[in-house]
Amino acid sequence: MSAFKTATRTALAAAAAAAVLLPATAASAQGTEIPEEGWEYSEQWDFVRDEFTAQAQADTEDLLAEHFENRTFTSGLESIRLQNYYIDGVNETPVHRKFRADFYVDGSGEGFETALYLPGGITPGIQDLSDGAELDSHYLLHCSESDTKCKEKELKDGTVVAYTTDGTYVEAAAFFPDGSVGWTWWGEGEGGELPSTKEITNFVADFDTEPVWHALEND
Repeated sequence: MSAFKTATRTALAAAAAAAVLLPATAASAQGTEIPEEGWEYSEQWDFVRDEFTAQAQADTEDLLAEHFENRTFTSGLESIRLQNYYIDGVNETPVHRKFRADFYVDGSGEGFETALYLPGGITPGIQDLSDGAELDSHYLLHCSESDTKCKEKELKDGTVVAYTTDGTYVEAAAFFPDGSVGWTWWGEGEGGELPSTKEITNFVADFDTEPVWHALEND
């Protein structure tokens, strides 16, 4: 990760600790209140493509070329603004805002998704479901009884990187100090092996979430 990215995220984390309002970007003096329980519905985050999602798509493709130079990729779904929904049995309440993109690996059949999440309604780390706990959708990652490995660690810049796997998939997320998240789910194909968990966690730890912050600023 570049020194600029690290410095930016460190500055955002310090500002978040000192104020209720979280800066949308390091370059912005404006603050945007981050709802702890999640976001209300917005048409601007309902299957929208714009210059910010285009930038996220380009950034992700650059990272793929950098981290997986022995693979070639085709985009199945170009980056788009989406909202995740919690279903509580009565109401559907949108709480997560993200950019999502889908890809597959040429020649091997591996498929994977990537996402950049804004803070809001997200609990960092992994929820352990192996003891029969009820699913908590505030977590992006869940460790089930069928998983063979579930791990998380904190990096020097304060980013928490976590993953779960059962050998046929790897799901990983990087929880950055400013509250944003880089996420991926990677499933094996018939003609190729999955990248290692180290390769995938290094990939998500290098995500740049500035496009989602800029999108929020410009809403």
